[in-house]
Amino acid sequence: MTQSTAYIILNILVILAGCFITACGIYRFVNGLFHSIIEFVLGIYYLLAGVCVVLLEIVFPQKLVNLFGFYTYWFGKGALISLIGLLILGNWGFFLAAGIIVIAVGIVCMIFHFILGCPRPLVNRSVERKPEPQGQHA
Repeated sequence: MTQSTAYIILNILVILAGCFITACGIYRFVNGLFHSIIEFVLGIYYLLAGVCVVLLEIVFPQKLVNLFGFYTYWFGKGALISLIGLLILGNWGFFLAAGIIVIAVGIVCMIFHFILGCPRPLVNRSVERKPEPQGQHA
């Protein structure tokens, strides 16, 4: 397996984990709407976290490197995903399965940090355009 193939496989696994996080968020949000404020807030948190994981895996803007520098390494990405998976982990059904899958993806990312090095987003849009010179009119 080449290094670029491993990058793509891990990117897809992280996107899958983000989809599980988002699905847990939708389920908790809908259930928590009528049961308790804690379920409602956790649902919103999972929704935001899942969408951010998926979007940052597809496109990671260069401006966010200073804010989320840990996410530019497989270990940091895996640690964040594992922590979210621990929050998801439940005693039954979907939350148990989703929590285990998300934690497993996080652990795989942390292990591959020592094998592959820094990850790359699937689509690199960090190329900045050169500013046009001031004072010149077309």
